[in-house]
Amino acid sequence: MTTPSSTDLNHYRVTFFFGPEAVEQRPDHVRCVFNVKKRSWKGGVQVAVDVALTHLAQACERMGFRIWLAGLLQGVGQTDHDEVRRRADDLFIQAFCTCTLNVALHRGLEQENQMIAAEAFEAELNHVIDEEPEQLTDRIRLELDLESMPDT
Repeated sequence: MTTPSSTDLNHYRVTFFFGPEAVEQRPDHVRCVFNVKKRSWKGGVQVAVDVALTHLAQACERMGFRIWLAGLLQGVGQTDHDEVRRRADDLFIQAFCTCTLNVALHRGLEQENQMIAAEAFEAELNHVIDEEPEQLTDRIRLELDLESMPDT
């Protein structure tokens, strides 16, 4: 199983638009929306990526996200812990949705507004969670401007 290489994604310009937010008729799902423009397209499209809260919880558990985050928070003042933790949770969802979108881009995306269902690309996402969790954690660490704790 391969994840998309950065060269495959160079044909696209992706901009995070908004999210995560609740999905209107699916309280067990959240959604992030991205603007996507391919070099050969005249205009961009909006791509919504849905994810089930249960899948997010499983991903957090499988990759040890809470333990990883606790290690990062050691360098954060106590008064900022709750805010950083809330922001990290949102960033985790955004990173997860970004990985989903990257798989879709690697497979090719039609030039139309669309929604990627929560069930899409489950095997590919599980591979990222198990084998390349830094695809998620690096984004979060950089956005929070926190340094990784050295291994002990």
